[in-house]
Amino acid sequence: MVSDRITLSNADPMFNWEWTRHPSGRTRDELDNLINLIAGTSFDQNQTDRWVWSHATNGEFTVKQLATIVDDQLLQNVAQQHETLRNNLVPRKLEIFVWRVIKKRIPVRAELDKRGIDLHTVRCPVCDEEIESVDHCLIFCSFAMEVWNRVNRWWKLGSFVNLSSSEILHGKANTSIILSSFGKKIWQAVEWVRAYYIWKNRNNVIFHNKSWSVPVALSEIQLKSYEWISKRSNGRNFEWLTWLSDPSVYLTIS
Repeated sequence: MVSDRITLSNADPMFNWEWTRHPSGRTRDELDNLINLIAGTSFDQNQTDRWVWSHATNGEFTVKQLATIVDDQLLQNVAQQHETLRNNLVPRKLEIFVWRVIKKRIPVRAELDKRGIDLHTVRCPVCDEEIESVDHCLIFCSFAMEVWNRVNRWWKLGSFVNLSSSEILHGKANTSIILSSFGKKIWQAVEWVRAYYIWKNRNNVIFHNKSWSVPVALSEIQLKSYEWISKRSNGRNFEWLTWLSDPSVYLTIS
């Protein structure tokens, strides 16, 4: 027991070692470090030992606070050339996904090949037409492009215009409508949801042997974008039927 080896005299620790062999070398260094750490520590004999978490003022550990710390560390701008994008209309996992896309950290085949992972092919597993880069996977794959076009038609924005991944993730819209500041956030959120579910459908093709389905992808994007945006819009009114029929009306709300 610790209490067998340390006794307190006027709150100062007294060590009662009973070595069978006196420590030397690295063990001696570790013992000296321990004694230095304990030196000056105030012991309260009237309290039982307990774990204290240094990240909380009250010493109590919570998963919520740990999640916040992890998110802040993961989403910090670790490279000056890449902006960390935030949008409070979507869950944090989408912000992390966008950060990974910008940093080219999603495991498309071209990136895996760069990292020395032996693959039988680096061609796109969905269309088998081009090398699977980040931009090809999420934008220029013929199957992904059809999802982009369907979403644009749903929003009354016409056909999809080729944009860079940076422009897309920043929510650039090919529209004559003058977007409000909140409308820009809505469109950016929809773009993120669209890219996220293209990625999910790509993974379903590879890992779950499912066929690519544009209608299913569109339904997922419509449902989840409505669910996430409407719940995070601070009391603004969103109607499901309007969202399905003509969501572009929300691009001008303040």
